[in-house]
Amino acid sequence: MKFFISLTVGLLAAAQVFAQSNFLIKTENGDCKKPVEIKDTIFGPTNAPAGYGSVMEITGTKNSLYEFEKEHNTCWYFFKAKYDATLEIDIIPVNVKDDYDFILYKYSGKTFCTDVAEKKIKPVRTCISRNDLKIKSRTGLSKQAPDEYIHSGPGASFSKSIAVKKGEIYYLVVDNVYPNGSGHTVILHYSGIRKTAEPVITENKTPQKTVTKTPENATVNINIVDKETQKLVAANLKIYYKNKANLPPAAAADSVSSYVASLALSGSFVIKAEAQNYFDNAKDFKTIATGENTTVKLEMSRIKVGQNVVFENILFYGNSAQILPESKPALEVIATTMKRNPSLHIEIQGHVNCPTTWPDCDNMEEHNMQLSINRAKAIYDYLDDAGIDTQRMAFKGYGATKMIYPDARSEDKMEKNRRVEILVTGFE
Repeated sequence: MKFFISLTVGLLAAAQVFAQSNFLIKTENGDCKKPVEIKDTIFGPTNAPAGYGSVMEITGTKNSLYEFEKEHNTCWYFFKAKYDATLEIDIIPVNVKDDYDFILYKYSGKTFCTDVAEKKIKPVRTCISRNDLKIKSRTGLSKQAPDEYIHSGPGASFSKSIAVKKGEIYYLVVDNVYPNGSGHTVILHYSGIRKTAEPVITENKTPQKTVTKTPENATVNINIVDKETQKLVAANLKIYYKNKANLPPAAAADSVSSYVASLALSGSFVIKAEAQNYFDNAKDFKTIATGENTTVKLEMSRIKVGQNVVFENILFYGNSAQILPESKPALEVIATTMKRNPSLHIEIQGHVNCPTTWPDCDNMEEHNMQLSINRAKAIYDYLDDAGIDTQRMAFKGYGATKMIYPDARSEDKMEKNRRVEILVTGFE
């Protein structure tokens, strides 16, 4: 499994360099006059803010609702509201031990920074409470929060969401109480956006100009069904940002069979469901830029002795037992299912591609059999490394004797022949 270890390390290193180059905050951003512009709905993960810039602009009493007692390690941001909507904010520390506080101001004009320092402007929202490790020290604005301002010490981690209008400018200052900390990610969530206006027909039947509001989010209808019966199945659902493991889920719900998610436009996500007595399922999904409603169906395979479950997304390089990187979500699905169901025993079955249209296949039986064994063993090793008891697993190769497409001609069909199936050999 060295392949996975080196790949993961390389991706993490690349992600760190990417974050530092694209979401870099400088010491000068600790001052109101040198803010970082948030142009998208996600900014981060950043490097750590260090110091308060050149000027200590915010000071207050210990229990003030409106100011930090003093600035520690700050970064100023500004952004223009994209829509007439309700705004929620997530501020997510890279390190849960960091304690990030924030103050949100509405921009008032050229003298704004001076007015902040002289306490002539009241912020629109604050949260200066102690970090809560139970929610990974996150803070921000939430629709569920009742209070607009939260002072220092133990208290709520989120203050109340705010109604914004398109084009309004807001300044957000975040402060990490602790030195030598880590960075953070800021996520802006817009909801309740006005829908597109319908044309108004006058007496001469000339339509008036239609004011079009671009939707901020895409609506995704998710249905979770039994793969065999196609009946709805109640499951726990989580939607993750793809390739952004440091971020919390974009949406989550427990015990649902149908769910409507509001997701960022042109975003890449992984939709994962887990249900009692079923194998977990994870599916990649990308929202479209124009925001039309779309429907996703997650098919769940029931766990029962003798059941063969095909994991089409566990794929291998041609003529190799080396697993393709895009197989990782499917492998994680098997591992999490095994961990959640300790009585589950399986046989991992490896298969290879050698279509009947290939002239050399008749002479490759021994090679194909060994390759299929090696592929099954690669999955066995992955699950072993993931902490699954090897007493609960066996592996077996079938060569090219059970191809899904015996006369495969397209790469897509050949890829599906190079597959792994899971046979349930025990379950209580």
